[in-house]
Amino acid sequence: MPISEKRLIGNFIRCYIGYSTDKYVRWISSSGGAVTSLLTFMMEEGLIDGALVVKMEGLKPKQFIARRPKDLILAAGSKYLPIQSSIKLKELMDSKGKYAIVGLPCYIRAIRNLMARSEKLRKHVTMLLGLFCCRSISPTGFKVLLHKLCVSEEEIEEFRFRGHGWPGRLHISLKNGRKISLPYFDYWRPLYSPYFFTPKACMFCSDMTNEKADISFGDAWLPKIIRKDVLGSSMIISRSEEADKILQEAQRKGFLKLASISEKEVIKAQWRSLFFKKTTLPARLLLAKRRNYASAPGGFFKVACALIQLMNIRISESHLGTHIIERLPFAFLQFYAVLHAMIEYFSWRYITR
Repeated sequence: MPISEKRLIGNFIRCYIGYSTDKYVRWISSSGGAVTSLLTFMMEEGLIDGALVVKMEGLKPKQFIARRPKDLILAAGSKYLPIQSSIKLKELMDSKGKYAIVGLPCYIRAIRNLMARSEKLRKHVTMLLGLFCCRSISPTGFKVLLHKLCVSEEEIEEFRFRGHGWPGRLHISLKNGRKISLPYFDYWRPLYSPYFFTPKACMFCSDMTNEKADISFGDAWLPKIIRKDVLGSSMIISRSEEADKILQEAQRKGFLKLASISEKEVIKAQWRSLFFKKTTLPARLLLAKRRNYASAPGGFFKVACALIQLMNIRISESHLGTHIIERLPFAFLQFYAVLHAMIEYFSWRYITR
């Protein structure tokens, strides 16, 4: 039986495909620069005095409060690594003015819960902008990537997972002046798309589209976009009437370009992440507790896919598994990743038919 749209993506007002009208912002960002340009609009219109965002500082993502539109460029692009996120929130609460917060589903959910109990936080935070997230990368997984690129942490001056067009490229600047660049799919698909190096918390999280945010943003992995878009576009979900009005005003003032789409297109674009976060999660939870496989909910396809997911995660985090993945060529890992994606795709089609 197909899962309802609201169960997959949460409550919403409208869904869009959109992007920044600033071509540089769109090019430097991961998927269209919509978050950066929306925050710029809100700052320039006096709706917020700043935004709590994340930048890469060396090899570590770090929160900071952007108080000027030009500071937002530092936060453009995906980070994919765990973030220590409590220190700057206290600074924000002690500051004057109104702020937006950008974060992953787990963080936005925590902020929403804190806002329910804290009048002071509600006074300062006027907008929660959420990023789609299937999972982050464990520290072990990041070290394996550097190992396969023959780079040590000490050599790196600057690191970016994505940007420079869509779907983007990995960029590394070394202290000796050398630069390394690799297409996004050339490293992400073989190393991470089979769920290798997924942190334990991400294994059991059910929120992919950031359901507690005021507005959610994620890649527009639709065939019609993939075929022609080289700069990037985002799926955008408004979850309150007030947030939707701000989006519409940002478009009217020339900061964003938006086109309405159905929730079915959001699901189509993000089917695999939703398959991991929603469809196979109940079976994965039961299997992780070492219960009888036959009692796992959802039928053969859900259980089989959940079992493969768990095996990939646990093997990759073992010492032997990490050692093997480090030494296997990208071509072999790519073959396995494509095969695994095909298994999940046909399972998804069967389950949602």
